[in-house]
Amino acid sequence: MGKLFGTDGIRGHAVSSTISDHTSIDKLVDERQLSLGLMQLIGEALGNRLRPSSDRIAEVVVGWDERPLNARLVSSLTVGLHLSGCKVTWTGECATPGLHACILDSEADAGCMITASHNPVSDSGVKIFNNEARKTLPEEEKELEVLIHQFAAEERELSDSEIRELGRPDSQVNGLNIHRSVLNNRLPLLKSRYLGDGDPSALIPEEGLLLDSSKGSASVWLADWMTENLFPTLELSFTCQALNDGCGAGDISPTLRMTWQELTCKHHNHVIFDGLSSRYREGVWKPGMILAAALDGDGDRCLCIRVDDYGGGIEVIDGDRMLDVLTMAASHNQSGLKGKVAASIESDLALLSSLDRLDADLIALESAVGDRWLAVALGPEKDSQSGLLRGIDEPFHLGGEDSGHLLMTTPHPNKPEHWALVGDGIATLIATLFASACQHRITPFSKGWKLRKSISPSDRSRWDGKNQHAKAVESMLWEWLPHGAWQRMIIPGEENLLLMKAKIGAGELTVAVRNSGTQAKTSVSIRATEEALSVIETPLGLMESLIAELSQRLRP
Repeated sequence: MGKLFGTDGIRGHAVSSTISDHTSIDKLVDERQLSLGLMQLIGEALGNRLRPSSDRIAEVVVGWDERPLNARLVSSLTVGLHLSGCKVTWTGECATPGLHACILDSEADAGCMITASHNPVSDSGVKIFNNEARKTLPEEEKELEVLIHQFAAEERELSDSEIRELGRPDSQVNGLNIHRSVLNNRLPLLKSRYLGDGDPSALIPEEGLLLDSSKGSASVWLADWMTENLFPTLELSFTCQALNDGCGAGDISPTLRMTWQELTCKHHNHVIFDGLSSRYREGVWKPGMILAAALDGDGDRCLCIRVDDYGGGIEVIDGDRMLDVLTMAASHNQSGLKGKVAASIESDLALLSSLDRLDADLIALESAVGDRWLAVALGPEKDSQSGLLRGIDEPFHLGGEDSGHLLMTTPHPNKPEHWALVGDGIATLIATLFASACQHRITPFSKGWKLRKSISPSDRSRWDGKNQHAKAVESMLWEWLPHGAWQRMIIPGEENLLLMKAKIGAGELTVAVRNSGTQAKTSVSIRATEEALSVIETPLGLMESLIAELSQRLRP
């Protein structure tokens, strides 16, 4: 039985086939095709799993972003949910954090976001959340996959009129307005925690902040909201042809840097960099200024662009730096800060190890890739009956990935002293602007070295982190650094991960190979602390050797 769920839900190239049998499943597994028929099966499986033991009817909230086939995919999912006895509420086009807000506001049993995030607009997919707006975990997804196969084996005949009727929602809400209301309520909390006595407008150029909402739902309102509540902001993605087409955080490398010459002497085919190039005036932008920000297609992550510390060009404020800046600001603004900070296995090695420089009592946690694993790391203890955090005051539980996914606390709208963990690119942007303006005197963490490359396309079935290909990688590592005291690390949630760590003097170096959960590629990442690099050469040659070897082994 092929695996349907990846790191972030189910994704594939959207097609209009209505066949709801094993063919639709095979098409997703073998050819990355996400069909209307498969979406109906997903709805039936989810509704069946949610079916309560009492007479109460389970409610599912469904939101979506603007992709060509999404309206029909939503209707097909709704057909499946209705066949399994659920009530369905549509939110309209909104960001994923807008769906989070609707789930918590309505206290629905689950939510589905029809999106493929930063993938091309021709793709779509579904992210499934529970009643606390937390993503499904592997054991839940395995149960859903079993049910999907069971429903695919059943024969059912629905007339066109039945499909039309079952494909309509029972009710509708405005997810965009609910999301905006939540941000209005969160703004004072974000100011209190991260801004202190700082002035974020001092960090922004006189002409305002450039914003790229990836032509997603935020592109129609966020710039105006920022202008009204913070400072002048100009949306750029209106000029793009489609969602994620020449825009958005998905096409920006977290490690990107450009000199002014590199910025201004070519066309970049990305609205952020072309917009900055047209605005650039020599000597006007000062070191540390934040010039622009980009969200991804479904609005749950953010990357910012700043002038580097030397004034020689621009650099990305990635999720690692955001996590560090936010933690520094919070520890400065709150004496005796206590809490948890989590980062994924692809974050800078020095990020978590440097937290002890702060005047705070923080538990540092490393998680698998994916914000659902950040939520597991940051959530209550395992024996808790709820994934919500408790506290009269807002807990400090913060997690992030270098891609710009940050998980922060948000108050539950209907449960006083309860806090949910959600990823919201807009809240991340606001918090980063506030924290960057906070007048703290804490030195940022000293970045280590990291590089990530992908083998694409790859036959992901050939890599499981344990087979002969993984053993070949281990042999290459021992040959490259025979005295590195290599040790294999196990990270819960990463079934196909090979993670090797070596102690080098007072430093560390890690090599990780894992399949992408959303695309046909396999990722190789190398991280090293400064202390390790002082003993060995920068491991660029190792990366090239690994990529060359695995490209041969994993070729489709």
